[in-house]
Amino acid sequence: MEVENAIIDAIHRKIQEIYGENIGDIQLDEPPSLELGDYSTNISFRLARILRKPPKVIAEELGEVLKSENIPYVSDVRAVNGYINFFLDYRMYSRDGIDRILKERENFGKGKKKGKKVILEHTSANPNGPLHIGHGRNAIIGDSLGRILEFIGYDVETHYYVNDMGRQEAVVVFGLERFEIDRDKKPDHAIGEIYIKANRLLEENPQLEKEIGKIMKEYEESLEGKENSPIVEKFQWAVNYALEGIRKTLDNLNIEHDIFVWESEYVRNGMVKEVIRRLMKTGKVIKEDVYKLDLSDFGIEKKLVLMRLDGTTLYSTRDIAYHLDKMSRCDIGINVLGADHKLTANIVNVSLKLLNSKTPKVIFYEFISLPEGSMSTRRGRFVSLDELFEEARKRATEEVKRRGIAKDEKEIKEIGHKIAVGAVRYNIVRVSPEKPMVFKWEEALDFEKVGCPVIQYAHARCCRILEHVREMDKVEDRDPKELFNYEMKDQEKVLIKTLLKFPKILEISGESLKPQTLAHYMLDVAQRFNSFYGNCPILKEKNEDILYSRLKVVESTKIVIENGLGLLGIECPGKM
Repeated sequence: MEVENAIIDAIHRKIQEIYGENIGDIQLDEPPSLELGDYSTNISFRLARILRKPPKVIAEELGEVLKSENIPYVSDVRAVNGYINFFLDYRMYSRDGIDRILKERENFGKGKKKGKKVILEHTSANPNGPLHIGHGRNAIIGDSLGRILEFIGYDVETHYYVNDMGRQEAVVVFGLERFEIDRDKKPDHAIGEIYIKANRLLEENPQLEKEIGKIMKEYEESLEGKENSPIVEKFQWAVNYALEGIRKTLDNLNIEHDIFVWESEYVRNGMVKEVIRRLMKTGKVIKEDVYKLDLSDFGIEKKLVLMRLDGTTLYSTRDIAYHLDKMSRCDIGINVLGADHKLTANIVNVSLKLLNSKTPKVIFYEFISLPEGSMSTRRGRFVSLDELFEEARKRATEEVKRRGIAKDEKEIKEIGHKIAVGAVRYNIVRVSPEKPMVFKWEEALDFEKVGCPVIQYAHARCCRILEHVREMDKVEDRDPKELFNYEMKDQEKVLIKTLLKFPKILEISGESLKPQTLAHYMLDVAQRFNSFYGNCPILKEKNEDILYSRLKVVESTKIVIENGLGLLGIECPGKM
């Protein structure tokens, strides 16, 4: 069904034959109306500058020869005012395309194995409290992209890099020695309270700060000793307890990581010392109050602190060790990071180049917030992802009850949960990461225009139609060759054409590292389906050939929505 590629190949071939020119990339556009064609190219305007001929003349010459090319699924080629327009044979195009979707079903859009391994790191929040909505943006972008890359043929391994060695974790351990943990609270929230109390104690008693340094030094020295000591066990317990709660938060949003990689592992296995040794050999390390890596030759004025004079290392050095290890294990590395990490990421990449290593691609995301007053914040510091999701679940469940979607309490909760996951995940992933965003409830839970419920509702409508037909038990199966033997309406042509773009959209979304491309497409599918539903009679259609064909379009829409939303980590309630 690669119609666009077939058209572009034919244009290239004819330009070479007629004019002896290799014009480079050719872009196809879609005219605003099917009356103007399905695809259009302005290549004649580019050729006009080279050939010194009017675009109109070139378009007519090319259009005439392209008509006889027998391009798959193209029924006509017309030259209009210098543009070349291509018209599809929708009967054949729809028969073959819908047949393909129905045969491949959950595999429709799936790419062939590429033989390349991707390690994708996302979320990686410090285990000193609950995830906030910023972490949520990171996790949702990363998880969606990982699913898409896996589906189009990459071998994907997702990492959560656990920062268990920094000052923040030392503060948690310090706090656990002094305060009772609240076992009735969710583990990550309980650890967060200990962290807040410990910080308050340190602010009130600055002389205690030396205890933090002592804890950090003791932990690192114990790791190098290879055998677990009481301090190692304290750190491990605190981190694992926080991660228990963090995992529950992620699980609520259908997010899983393949591997949790502990920062301390690179001290334990000696890789951090090896990195320092190799960087020392570059001649770019200077000794001041600490050991620093001078990267001014690379346009980075800030020096990277590698190691304190007492021999203890810093996060930056351990991060380089992790990346060195990670990049040696994959073909492509991808990190999802907040925009405030741009300098750090650049420093890590330059350091990796000094060590002759591949460097990861980085997706930076900007700040996310909620309208003031729309939700309470925890101690005025941040809005936790748990709070956001619970609010979404509460609002979604109320909407399910208000609309009378279900009567059974258990079913109401299940549908509310799926709508809430869709509302949070879709509303976040649809916005380009580089844009700051405000999470708006009226958009996230919009059943009419831009929210995920629009897409889930279109899917539910497909389910309802197909279920009704099964109950009628009147529609007999037909040979696929008998489909679409009638004058199709524009709305069904546009919907079918949109559905068949799915594989290409996935490839673009994955290769460009932009899951938002898939998100926008999914809303387009839902809107095209709603237009089809409103203009093309289905269950009331008396002609059985037309009814059967349109039911296959409904079934295909259901498949594409399930596949697409699934790759965004969103389930379809099937009833709305």
